[in-house]
Amino acid sequence: MIRPKVKHGLALVAMTVILAGCSSAAGTQGVQGATAGDTTKAADQAKTFETYGAPNSWANYGQEFTDFCMAKFSFDCNRTDRSQGEDMSSAEEIAAYDAEKNNPKAILADIGILFAGAAEKKGVLSSYVAAGATKLPSYLYGQNGGWEATFVGVPGFVVNVDYLTSKGIAVPQSWADLAKPQYKGLVGFGKPGSSGTATMAFVAMNLAAGGTLTDYGKGITYAKQLLSNIQGVPEGNADQFEKGAVPIQIKYDFNLIALANQEKAKSINAQVVIPSDGSIYAPSAIIMNKYDTAHADFGSMFMDWILTDQGQTDFAKFGARPIRYVLGQLTLPDSAKSLWLPDSQYTQVKTVDTSKIDIANIADIWQNQVGAGG
Repeated sequence: MIRPKVKHGLALVAMTVILAGCSSAAGTQGVQGATAGDTTKAADQAKTFETYGAPNSWANYGQEFTDFCMAKFSFDCNRTDRSQGEDMSSAEEIAAYDAEKNNPKAILADIGILFAGAAEKKGVLSSYVAAGATKLPSYLYGQNGGWEATFVGVPGFVVNVDYLTSKGIAVPQSWADLAKPQYKGLVGFGKPGSSGTATMAFVAMNLAAGGTLTDYGKGITYAKQLLSNIQGVPEGNADQFEKGAVPIQIKYDFNLIALANQEKAKSINAQVVIPSDGSIYAPSAIIMNKYDTAHADFGSMFMDWILTDQGQTDFAKFGARPIRYVLGQLTLPDSAKSLWLPDSQYTQVKTVDTSKIDIANIADIWQNQVGAGG
């Protein structure tokens, strides 16, 4: 258990290990190649900007955009149509930036940080480096601009206890439990190698099974056992969870918390489980599209905002741990952490060195060695 008085110090060490591998993907000599946004232009752009993979229900992005625009422009820019591609994976978002270069649609997108290097190699990122990003360690933002770490999540799962109880099935407490035959067709999971969340979850499963970051043999064996429980099952949303169509869903802890609280308000017994056999800390990042020059002022101003005290606190209020908090750069009031799970549930959460995690390798393992197909 991480004690409150030493949380920041331990978290700093943890995040240094977690994210050390990102520096090589980001380059080494970057400078701020684009200027900060013009407020007047950004205010106009706020009326039409769009995003990928950043719905209201993802780490509090809806509140982020509302608070940002109210603070800067005195109106709420969180329009219903600003959130597009809500179910897109990190890989799909990057591919869309590239495919739509002649008719760009989204200025900003949320990705798993393991995909930042792929976005850079694809050449789709803005050269803007937010002022706040330069205060982060170099491996937490793009040295040539275009991306920055935002918050941290932990892979786990949420369970519709009422549904399982009605079927006489026990609530799983570990990854090992989740592979048992009684959960066949009940578990919603994304695609490792494409989804950042699913990739990190598979890494966590492998480590929990006794594997390492260089040996996925144990994870492959485990995943083959899990396969019959997830095949043919969608990743899952709130409606499918509530109806029991997908009563167990694997996601990051902050989204699990949000879903559970939403269902509890409807008197549905939902339980968030951080697997007792272990999980990992996994960071997210935001990327800015270089092709959407029509919204560049808005994009650069929001990149600045998201690392401010208020921008970071909005993540915390949703249940996510802000990147500046885990680095010891931000103090949060208890009120901002009211939705967080107890530290006691995180005793088996591990740190990982992401330089040893190759997205292409994970995709190949899942496709060809686990045999999960598309």
